[in-house]
Amino acid sequence: MGQGVRSIGLMGLLAVAVLGWGAQVPLAPMQVVFVLSGTPTPFLLGEGDLDLLYTVLQLPANGVLVGIPPNLTYLPEPGFIGTDWVHYLVQTETGGWDLGTVQLVVLAPETTIGPFALISEGELVWSGPTFAWEGYRSLIEVRGRFSYLEQSFRATWTDTAFTSLVSKTSIALEGSWPTSWRLPITSTLDFDPTVSALRSWTVDARTTVLGVTWISTFYYSGADPQTASYVALQVQGELGPITFDSRTTFVTLTPTFGEQRLTLRGPWLCEGCPTNWELEFVQNKGGFEFLSFLVKDIEIPCPGCGSIRTFFDVKVMFTVDEKKLEPTLRVTSGFVACVKPLVALAMPETGFGLSGFDLYGMEIKCDVPPGYTLRLRTSFNPAKDSAVTGSQFFELWQLEGPVVPCCGNPGRFQISLYFKRGGGNLFGFGMGNFVLFFPVSREVLVNVGLRVGEVDLYDPTKTWVLTMGWKALF
Repeated sequence: MGQGVRSIGLMGLLAVAVLGWGAQVPLAPMQVVFVLSGTPTPFLLGEGDLDLLYTVLQLPANGVLVGIPPNLTYLPEPGFIGTDWVHYLVQTETGGWDLGTVQLVVLAPETTIGPFALISEGELVWSGPTFAWEGYRSLIEVRGRFSYLEQSFRATWTDTAFTSLVSKTSIALEGSWPTSWRLPITSTLDFDPTVSALRSWTVDARTTVLGVTWISTFYYSGADPQTASYVALQVQGELGPITFDSRTTFVTLTPTFGEQRLTLRGPWLCEGCPTNWELEFVQNKGGFEFLSFLVKDIEIPCPGCGSIRTFFDVKVMFTVDEKKLEPTLRVTSGFVACVKPLVALAMPETGFGLSGFDLYGMEIKCDVPPGYTLRLRTSFNPAKDSAVTGSQFFELWQLEGPVVPCCGNPGRFQISLYFKRGGGNLFGFGMGNFVLFFPVSREVLVNVGLRVGEVDLYDPTKTWVLTMGWKALF
């Protein structure tokens, strides 16, 4: 079983969580997960409807991960008691990112009262041209474990108000058939202190049985309970070499089918070749939404090229209105250079065929050893600028990579340069953005962010924004 578990974990460590958050900066929270010795324990890296890429930067040293991020299950090594860690990176398609840490506290089987954990996050913001106070955000969470009950309280403040109070209660059920399983049921109440009302109520249950992860989620919206509430059922696992992820959503308090989303991944049907494929199908209550098929790592033969290897990826997406083709070319020789034209092929209103071709942008991405990435994204169509760069600018240059790790905790930096249209200039500087996450210790991660240039679309007098923040576990 150990080898099979490891294969599932390795196949799922890099995965696009099929959700949808545009180009905003994602959030990777600090977490503490209590684990009984020898007990598989599921946990969630991120929450919300996000279209994000999760990358596990550092695997746990004393256990195995199973599942497809952000839904993971930790299996501690037999006999291990103590603290293990998972460090991960979450990214958007246009380069927004954040670092997160999961502390896995493995307890002895007879433990009835676990340790208390304190989580703290926050940021302080200043802006210019004068050194003006912009605001702050602070989060404090206390978490404890009592027998089969886990309880936490999280409070969030900003410079304007006490904005959120979250109470989370988790009760675990256990069984031994058909294999040992553990089902934590978590109830989360999110209150809005500014209006003394319930913002949301979420009940989540997830377990892993025979290598398959089963997830059920109930969400109640306090602001719009009838139309914004939903129930989601999700199943993740593998059938031979193929991994699958199926999610069915029922909306409103009187359950009505909302969406069915199925994702399949696997190797190509050729022995020894590096080619993989991915198929995604989405059906909503209005009918068919889209079908996409991705074939990646197709090696192009090149006799006499020596160590130089060329790979080709192609993704085709079908919707009711159009067909999109997204080809990617990669050439490898000690470094990796990816050229990705951003192409949309429109289908006619009647019949089958092509009614238009739009090369609206391009991405060039180079992975430079040891682990640094250089990216260029540029838009050829003003109407597509925000889709390409994630902002009002038409071109984006980025350099990102790891910083020197401290005490086993990875850090990361990113430098971004944005360029604008207009003024008769081919290249006009619009904004620069520098972000640094630096580990002080395994438990404490500090971050600094500096934006200069056109940092506020609604306030042209503002020329820079400085952000200093922290994430800490105690």
